[in-house]
Parts: sequence; C-alpha cells; structure tokens
Amino acid sequence: MRTTYVVTGASRGIGLAIVEELLKDESNYVIAAVRDRSAQSLQDLRTKYPSGSLESVHLDLDDLASVRHAAVDADDRLRGGLDYLIHCAGVSMQDLTPFEEVSLKLYEEQLRLNTVAPLEVIRSFLSPLRNGGAKKILLLSSGLGSIQNAPNIPGYCESYSVSKAGLNMMARKWGASLSKEGITMILVHPGWVDTDMGNATKEWMAKHFPDFKQISGAQSATGCVNVLREAKLEDAVSFYNWDGSRLPW
Repeated sequence: MRTTYVVTGASRGIGLAIVEELLKDESNYVIAAVRDRSAQSLQDLRTKYPSGSLESVHLDLDDLASVRHAAVDADDRLRGGLDYLIHCAGVSMQDLTPFEEVSLKLYEEQLRLNTVAPLEVIRSFLSPLRNGGAKKILLLSSGLGSIQNAPNIPGYCESYSVSKAGLNMMARKWGASLSKEGITMILVHPGWVDTDMGNATKEWMAKHFPDFKQISGAQSATGCVNVLREAKLEDAVSFYNWDGSRLPW
C-alpha cells in the first residue's frame, strides 16, 4: 500500500531535497506542489527515480486561488486520502536590515507568504488529510521564530523571524484543535542549510557565529522526514530541530 505526500516549495532548496528523500522509497507517492511544474529539478528527479511515484500540481502562494485549485487537483490524484502534508514554501527578505529600516511593503509580503499563505495551504488540504491514514502535517519553520531565543540573535533576519513566530503561533493553536480529530501537526527547523536562502547570510554567520556549521540539503531532508515519521499524536503541537531535539517556543 502506498504512502501519500504533498510537498510545497518542492522544486528547489529543502523542499526539493525532501522530495528526493521520499522518492528513495518506491512505496511513497509524492505530489510536488510548485509554481513551475516544468522545473528542470523535477524533471531530473523523474529521470533519477523512474518509478512514476512523482507527480506535480500548480501552486503559487502569490495566488491563493491556485492553492485551493492545487488541493482539488491533488485530491483527484490521491484516490484514498493524503497521509502527509509537508509545507516548505516560504521566503526570506531583508535578512540584515534592522527594524528601523525595514521596508513595510516587503515586510507585509513576507508575512503574507510565510504566515498567511500557510493557513490557506493547510485548510485547502484538510479534506484529503482527513481521509488519509497517517494524518500528519509538517510546517517548515525556523529556530529564528523562537521568541525565547530571539534576544540571542539581534539584528539578524528581523522580519523573517516575526513571520516564523506568527507561523508557530498559528500552528500551536490550530494544531491543538486538529489533534482532537487525530491530525498531528508539527513544526520543524531544518537547520542552517546549504541552499540559496541559507547562503545569503553566510558571511554574517561566519563573523558572528563562527562555530555554527551548515548542513547539506540531504542531511536536513533526512532529518525532517525522520522527525515527521516518528511524531505521534501526543507530540502535537511540538517544535523540533531537524535532528529531533526540541526547540523552545
């Protein structure tokens, strides 16, 4: 019996790495929800893993109607419900811009994409999730969304941190309600990953946190998937690091 996954933001970065990790098991059926269904990265995965276990649907966080359409399209293909929803799509902007200089336009865009859009993603896919077996949701968050740890990293990814803290609160409250239906929602920090987003502040990190090491996309993906698989209903809603350790709120 196949295990079904929908992964957003699946054509690059951590999302792409997670899709590849899942495709290593031929019993997994993965739907990549992406803005560009013809992305070369997805074509390469289909060539590398020719079992036919990877399909795609169009999903653009800039167009919330496309999120709803993606859920309908995915549901038509699933034929039996969705086991796992993995939301990776998101953006990082103004990484080294202090609050005094933050562009409100970009700040609003970041909140819209990182905090508001995930709400629409989750509720659009709730119907197939309710009909699935595992009934699990993984939201890719960030350690920067930890309010407790925030004073330790001033001046770094200020607006991004706020958007992830908002995501965490949404998941914390909503996940508590969904757990009563048997749905497990967790948040996972993927680590400081060697991707375009992760490398954008490499010099700053080397200067301020020289002992903090990057991990590969494959390492992060393996860790995130393991955390998701091991999560139990009583773990909803928990905030994890990619290695399975717990992070403070």
